[in-house]
Amino acid sequence: MGVSEAVTFIKETDGIKTDLIIPREFVKDFHFSTEEHLMIMLRVVGPDTSKVVDFFESSEEELFIINTTAGDGEKVSDEFLLVSMYMDEGPAITVDIDTEPAMVRVILDFKRVS
Repeated sequence: MGVSEAVTFIKETDGIKTDLIIPREFVKDFHFSTEEHLMIMLRVVGPDTSKVVDFFESSEEELFIINTTAGDGEKVSDEFLLVSMYMDEGPAITVDIDTEPAMVRVILDFKRVS
C-alpha cells in the first residue's frame, strides 16, 4: 500500500522542531503490519537526497510525528518511535557527464506511541 499525499515527518531536537516533506511519488511502501507497527520505504532521487540523509541519520530511538493519508484513505497523524532504519545511498555525484542522479533508499520501522 502507498499513500495518496505527501508524507510529513516532524521531529524535535533540543526544543527545535524540524520537518521533512516527502512527495508521495518517492514513497514506495507505507503499511501497518499491526496497529502499532508502521513500515515506510522511501526512494528519493535528485538533489534533495542529502536532506533525507541528514534528517534521518542517527535518528533511531527518536520520536517523530508522521502526517499523511494512506492509500486506503485512512488519515495518519500520530507520534511514532523510530525503532530501526536501513539507509542505502545511490550513485555519488562525480564530474562525469552521463552519471545517474543521486539516490537514497530508506526503510523505516516505526512503533506507534500515541
